Amino acid sequence: MRLSEKLKEKQVTPYQEIAARVGVHPLYVGQIARGQRVPKRKTGKGMQVLQELQKMCNESNI
Repeated sequence: MRLSEKLKEKQVTPYQEIAARVGVHPLYVGQIARGQRVPKRKTGKGMQVLQELQKMCNESNI
């Protein structure tokens, strides 16, 4: 396998997965995960990110 082909096979972080699903930047997901930003609207993207993070944590603790 060529080096260029290996570079194309980038791994995706959990923050990047959530960011792609919700439509935000991965840094924003990290800020919510660390508690630096708190979602204020119940139907906003921040709350969706928080719910996705909680869902991911619950699935990994089964």
